Amino acid sequence: MERSRLIDQESVDYLSSLVVKGNVEKHHTLLGEGLSGQVFSFEDYAVKVYKEDFSENDDHLMLTNLDAHPMFPKLHYQNDKFMIVDQVKGYTLAQLRDAGYKLKDAQYRQLEKTIEECYESGIIPHDIHLNNIMLDENGNLKIIDVGRFFYSDHKEDYQDKIREDLDKIKYHCGLFSLFSSSRRKRRRHYTSSRPRRHYTSSSHRRHRHHRRHSRSSFSFSFS
Repeated sequence: MERSRLIDQESVDYLSSLVVKGNVEKHHTLLGEGLSGQVFSFEDYAVKVYKEDFSENDDHLMLTNLDAHPMFPKLHYQNDKFMIVDQVKGYTLAQLRDAGYKLKDAQYRQLEKTIEECYESGIIPHDIHLNNIMLDENGNLKIIDVGRFFYSDHKEDYQDKIREDLDKIKYHCGLFSLFSSSRRKRRRHYTSSRPRRHYTSSSHRRHRHHRRHSRSSFSFSFS
């Protein structure tokens, strides 16, 4: 078993017993469910129980690498069946959108800066959307699911896809109109120091690349 931070052994043993017996849901609230597992509430923690038939259960490795970054939950414990992280108290951006909340520019820039930092480190923040980003009780954004983040030696291949994901978040959170004239104007001012690439892949880690101009003010720093 791997331990990233101290957590009392009694809690670990208790959760291990529930996971082995498949009884977690009977005793603890289900917070959410994704492709790779279910997430339950336990005290101030979120416990992700991996699905037995799903191979993507290495998000703890990415959280370990991102441990010092304040936008990601802290990993406290992990084994091959579950992991324990900080539970983020707040609402997903999807919930806030449905409630009519408009994301502040400063909050969006916080997200944008984090994604750029990941990109500069060779981390591809795949599958970022309104349901895996939360606004906590202190008004800070948290990315709560990194299960489909991955490293790439060809990060520029994913540049447009990341821009599109950020653009969708920005639009759905009420920061601009998707078809505004100001947005079209920004698109004409986009330049790039590298030629664009077109690619396809059968892997879930590769995505169809659409040849189009940037639809966001997001600016990547190339190394």
